[in-house]
Amino acid sequence: MNTPPSPLRRSGEVLETLRILLESPDYPPGTKLTPERELALMLNTSRRALREALYVLESEGKIERVPGRGTIVLDPENKEFLIQSVLHHTSPLEILDARYMLEPALAAAAAVHASPYDLARIQQYFDKTLDAATHSEWEKWDALFHNSLGAASNNPILKHFYDVLTHARTSTEWGKLRKKTLTEKKRLHYIHQHQEIIDAIKSRNAEQAALAMRLHLTSVRNSLLKVLLRN
Repeated sequence: MNTPPSPLRRSGEVLETLRILLESPDYPPGTKLTPERELALMLNTSRRALREALYVLESEGKIERVPGRGTIVLDPENKEFLIQSVLHHTSPLEILDARYMLEPALAAAAAVHASPYDLARIQQYFDKTLDAATHSEWEKWDALFHNSLGAASNNPILKHFYDVLTHARTSTEWGKLRKKTLTEKKRLHYIHQHQEIIDAIKSRNAEQAALAMRLHLTSVRNSLLKVLLRN
């Protein structure tokens, strides 16, 4: 009697396995990961689940996917030093100001360069924000949504800068402020603005994508300012 094949593993399980692999001596910084097709077979998962896990690791600064070179393991200590330096010398408002300068450019670039896979990933994380039942879930999927826009720019230099801002916005201080500003009315407003950003990117309208992002970040900044002025 033939043994039935084991069920494919989900992206969450794959993510934890990859975290362990990246911490092992077999994958020092600079190492190229096994190609996706082989890695999916090795981990008994689908390529879609693998890509989702790899994307989370990329957003955390643990790996970098380089066109033509594959997936490269990064040095977490160097990345962490830069992130901590930003956190120690900047305020949440300064981080938001930096996002205001950078993210419209990323949105415009995404409108020009996003692949069908990039667009599907943006839509996927947007859909997750719609189902967020708690503040922590919203924060998680909102961060991944914005990160997917950065990845869709397909501009490694801009993406590196944005990765630092992404990590900085996960600080405890930033999280507390965000929780104070995020009313249900605001959440629905942000969802509407996110949809406008997506629509502009899908229609390949770079100027409109940049404008939609500026309007969104202006709303976020105004909400943050109100909280800061009350404190």
